[in-house]
Amino acid sequence: MQSDKKKLIFDTFIELLEKKPFDKITVKDIVETCGINRNTFYYYYSDIYDLLEEIFAKELKLLVDAHRNGSPWLLAFGEIANIAYSHKRIIKNICSSRSYDYFENYMYKACKHIIVDFVQVSAEGMNIPEDDINFIASFYEYAFLGIISEWFRTGMREDPLHLGSQLWLISGNIKESLKRSEKRVENRIENGNIV
Repeated sequence: MQSDKKKLIFDTFIELLEKKPFDKITVKDIVETCGINRNTFYYYYSDIYDLLEEIFAKELKLLVDAHRNGSPWLLAFGEIANIAYSHKRIIKNICSSRSYDYFENYMYKACKHIIVDFVQVSAEGMNIPEDDINFIASFYEYAFLGIISEWFRTGMREDPLHLGSQLWLISGNIKESLKRSEKRVENRIENGNIV
């Protein structure tokens, strides 16, 4: 019974996000729409930000679980874009609020998991220093975060297929970067330098 109320609060919050900016949603709006009292809301959530964090945490877990062990990052970003595009109003209402950093933090975590996992799996069996792996992952992580953030901020004017085709232009560069790192290590070894 209690988990039904938590789900009701969660679903109601999503419905309200479809209609108005995050900053305009109050606990009062949620409890009145749900037909519950404030104490019930506070039993499950400390505030609205806690509820927003739960949404992002659930989405992140689904995304990370689906893309473990080097799954193609382009596929993962395509899924992010399609999910976002199908919830355009919610994204717009979060992006237009003062709480955009919560959303950006979620995107950062999603990019980090996807790119770092892909780079680490791609580097298996290669002779590459850990700091090169971390640098390559960080570079692409921030590049993709910037592209996705800009797409969200500008109202997702391009459809996800267009965004995916643009990302495809640079899709082989991660593996090429890893090969260059390995080649650099080989050159240092040949010249008697310590890596």
